[in-house]
Amino acid sequence: MKKSFFNLSVLFITALSFVACKKEKSFEEKVTGEWTSMSVKLNGNDVTNYFSLDLNLRSDKDFRATLKTVNIVTGKNETSYPRGAWSADDGKEIELTYNDTGKTEFYEVLEFTGNKLTVETIQNTDKVEITFERANQ
Repeated sequence: MKKSFFNLSVLFITALSFVACKKEKSFEEKVTGEWTSMSVKLNGNDVTNYFSLDLNLRSDKDFRATLKTVNIVTGKNETSYPRGAWSADDGKEIELTYNDTGKTEFYEVLEFTGNKLTVETIQNTDKVEITFERANQ
């Protein structure tokens, strides 16, 4: 009887250890997916009506984006479809490298809650802050 109780205990502890060893996803794995901009600020001013960005951070480390802007001078809507490679470090920064120009942009992560991502980047001398929500929640 003691032997079967011991065997059952060992089996139970072994099963628990497999459940307890579940690997935590990396930040890069957590942000992989489709994101839609909900708010855009340029130097602290809300420019959401003039700028939107849909960003697909794919698991193969390629990104695809749809950038919609309104030309402030002409009022004309413009759309571009940037593509390239992306990477992310330990929750502090996302890096996008564009295929067409080879240019790399760095986005500092200000907030990440799983379904909300706020980043900041400097373009020329302008500070751009974008708040995304995960698409297809």
